[in-house]
Order: sequence, then structure tokens, then C-alpha cells
Amino acid sequence: MLNMKNPFIFGKKVYLRAPEAGDEQCAALCENHPDPRETLFYPLPTSFEQQRTKINKWVEDQATVLFTICTIAENTPIGMTAFVRIDWIGRMATFYIAIGEKENWSQGYGTEVVNLMVRYGFETLNLNRIQLHVVKSNEKAIKAYKKAGYVIEGTLEQAMYFNNTYHDFYIMAILKQNWNSL
Repeated sequence: MLNMKNPFIFGKKVYLRAPEAGDEQCAALCENHPDPRETLFYPLPTSFEQQRTKINKWVEDQATVLFTICTIAENTPIGMTAFVRIDWIGRMATFYIAIGEKENWSQGYGTEVVNLMVRYGFETLNLNRIQLHVVKSNEKAIKAYKKAGYVIEGTLEQAMYFNNTYHDFYIMAILKQNWNSL
């Protein structure tokens, strides 16, 4: 734990911290690299400067809580996670996660982040509902979300256009009362 840089939430494999200078490189990788773009549907290239501006905007936004995902073993930023469009009156937020390089996929990092964020959302932010959108073909993500207690509530048909194809998305959500009973 001594080598962690400003940790806020601890897991077994990852920790979450506030974004810092240099994290724009990790954020740009998540949006520029072809592997995550296949599931996140980013159609345009992005620069470090654009990502620095985006991160600063999200940090200042009262409706967003943004974290950098870092591995504990290597103390390396590997992605970003957030609650966006937080409704503080209705106690609801939309979950976001992006892990840049495929070598960091299927390592349990994403599943751990999903669980850490659900706990943080319900226990610290006092949210009642956390929702997300996920492309139907992203079976690994759907499995991780279901493990954390998310359920499929519906389908957004042909919701996104990417690589000359329209893609369907699931709307998934978890309620605090259901999470408490897990």
C-alpha cells in the first residue's frame, strides 16, 4: 500500500483515486485504442489535451464523480470509472467504466471496479439506483454486471451506429434494496 498514489477506494487488485496530471494519457488510450472502442463506441480520435479538458470538466461537474483505476501490484493507471448524470434528488446515477488495454481485460479488474463502485454509490453517496447501458454483444461486461447484482431492464434497439452496423444495448440497473439483500 505504500506505493499507491493518493488512493481513495481500495480493492484487492485495484484502487481508485482522483484523476491527476498525466491521467489524460490513460483516458485517451481508452477512447483511441481499437479494442475498447469496439465496446465504448468512440468514433472520433482524441488528444491528450482534449482528454485533460474533459477530465477537468468532469471533476468540476457536480453531477459526475470520476476516478482513475490503478493496479495495486504495478501502481499503474489502467482506466477510468465514474458515476455520471447524478441526480442528487432522485438518488440515481449512470455508471461508466473504461479499461484501455486488452491485456488488462479478463484479469478481474473490471469486476472488482464494478463492485467497488456499487458499494461506494450506495454506502457513501446514498444512491438508490445505479444504471448503465451496455452493448448486447459485450458478454464479459454483462456477466460482471450481473455478478454485482445488476439486472437487465430493457433493450435499446439500434441505439448506436459503429463500424457500419447498428447495435442494440441493454439498460441494466441495480437498486439499493436489492443490493442490500445480496
